[in-house]
Amino acid sequence: MFRKINLLSYSALLALMILAGCSVGKQAAVMKESHSNRKDVRLIAVIPVLNGASDQQAALMLRDKVLNALYFKGYPRIPFQLVDEKQNDLQHEEKSLQDKVEYSRVLGEKMKIDAILYCDLKENRTVYYPLYSPISVAADFELRSARTGQLLWRNSHSTVRRNVGISKTSLRLKTSQDYEPAIQELVDKAMQSLPESPDVLG
Repeated sequence: MFRKINLLSYSALLALMILAGCSVGKQAAVMKESHSNRKDVRLIAVIPVLNGASDQQAALMLRDKVLNALYFKGYPRIPFQLVDEKQNDLQHEEKSLQDKVEYSRVLGEKMKIDAILYCDLKENRTVYYPLYSPISVAADFELRSARTGQLLWRNSHSTVRRNVGISKTSLRLKTSQDYEPAIQELVDKAMQSLPESPDVLG
């Protein structure tokens, strides 16, 4: 009888989670740029993700989706190969550059761009429970002027997507299929507050 009650309670909890939705998220945005500074930002370089979650696949996917999000806001695509080459050159020449302000300014001068977008993948975690499995993804985003190093825009976002399955095998399949959509959702929500290119706004 006790086990039956526990099972009913657990089923009710799962039902509430499903009714609450498959995904939830938290977002906090800070806008720092003045209108004049914003008008000057046309070329944005997306540097490699600071992989705090130690997941290379997720970091590469996050960077790619951020670049796409910038493109759909009217910013030209700056190839990763070019960005990485300039970064490597800078690391060899200026090994002591640790401060983001100075680093942004020096890299910006080298690349002749307007701003640099930093992404820090803070969390990328999947946990398996009986009958359901949540995917948690969180990241911080910063846009800095490539001329002054000034913080222009910052956003932090986290999202959770939950899958329900009768076995661990089915849960693994569902979470693997939901992995990319979770990161896409994270980027979509986080980039909403980033202003469009001044070329789009006119």
